[in-house]
Amino acid sequence: MYAPLPDPRRWASGRLLGVSLLIVAASACGTRDEAPGGAGAVDSPAAQLVERSIAFHDPEGVWGSRAIEMVWFGTGSDGGERVSVDLSFGSDESDFAFSGRYAGSSIEYEVSGEVWAATVDGDGSPDGETLARMRLDREDGVFWRSYYGFLAGLPMKIADPGARLVPEVAETTFEGRDVHSVRVTYDPEVGGDTWYFYFDADTAELVGCRFYHDESANDGEYITFEGLAEGGGLRLPRYREWYTNAGDRFLGSDEIRAVTVR
Repeated sequence: MYAPLPDPRRWASGRLLGVSLLIVAASACGTRDEAPGGAGAVDSPAAQLVERSIAFHDPEGVWGSRAIEMVWFGTGSDGGERVSVDLSFGSDESDFAFSGRYAGSSIEYEVSGEVWAATVDGDGSPDGETLARMRLDREDGVFWRSYYGFLAGLPMKIADPGARLVPEVAETTFEGRDVHSVRVTYDPEVGGDTWYFYFDADTAELVGCRFYHDESANDGEYITFEGLAEGGGLRLPRYREWYTNAGDRFLGSDEIRAVTVR
């Protein structure tokens, strides 16, 4: 959505693996041993913190097991509408669809497995310029599934296959509040960015994240989370504001306005 975009998470065997949005750190200094995400790292403090956060946001294990619909609205840096869409996630994460407005056009988009289709401003065969403007030329057309699948599914998506969590948890600050932080990277075939995730020190609620393409250059962006969008047992971060790491330039905002679990 914003420039530069994080690498969209890649799909393998119909399953969203990790893009570069996943590895949170406890500190930016030095080299640390990294443990694979998921079951392989369940005993590390970082993995336990991620599991606590998932228990806060998705206590019934809804994500990835039930069909989910949500209303997503976003603005640009000037406050004007950037995107307004209804999202639909299949229960196994291979089916995804959205409809509404994006980049000044109406769009209907759906993907099942690796087959996708899109209609832009009533045209079911958009030309190359339109495909690029609507970001339909990325990831063989399934970019939006991976993009929204990751962003909407946080923190549940943090420990997807290919994610490597630094085992230690860091105590730090984020946007003026005391937080616990986890650092995540990915297996090379999955993604190349470095991610930090920030959790409320008491509740383990996810309150923000940060990613770098090149951490030494302080590039990339950070996202602040505020409030909860609740529905069907889910408690997803509701308000999201995007900023550049360098200069704290405001890029835009997103809001999950409604969540329904089928």
